[in-house]
Amino acid sequence: MTNAGNPTTRAQAPLSDAGSPTIRARQAPSPDTGTLSPDELNALVQRQFPDYAACRVTDASGTHLLMEADGARLRTRPGGTISGPEQAGLVDLAAFLLINARLGRPTPMALTTSLQISYLNRPRPGLLRTHARMAKFGRRLCVVLAELRDEAGDLAASATVTYSVPPTVAGQGTG
Repeated sequence: MTNAGNPTTRAQAPLSDAGSPTIRARQAPSPDTGTLSPDELNALVQRQFPDYAACRVTDASGTHLLMEADGARLRTRPGGTISGPEQAGLVDLAAFLLINARLGRPTPMALTTSLQISYLNRPRPGLLRTHARMAKFGRRLCVVLAELRDEAGDLAASATVTYSVPPTVAGQGTG
């Protein structure tokens, strides 16, 4: 027995003046709302991600982000290479910050749905640079391509990171 016809068991869509349900199309956030600056993104990292104190955003726009990390402050494997989980964490953080920069507001509920990483070379402690580039900015999903390079500029890891972005609620502020 189903309750599909029972109005108390299913959500009701708001009705328009004509009596039919009003359908609201979800809109992708407008890139014209401005982006978060590197200083604003660094403040976000300090507030929300104290474990990443070694990271600093040096450049950001709605399409790309450059983040530097002091590799001497990151966990290493025996033999002195930066651990794989640390490398994955760096590209994930860069993707998260790029999406927040593009949205123009802190969005802590943007969540990683997929992270595919290829470890290409062994990064040693030292300055690490992560360059993240927006491949797709959709209403609900964002795809970021990221590269992690060591101090010499050698490519250490390449990643594709997909994020789920929560919808904005009508009437709710963006801050």
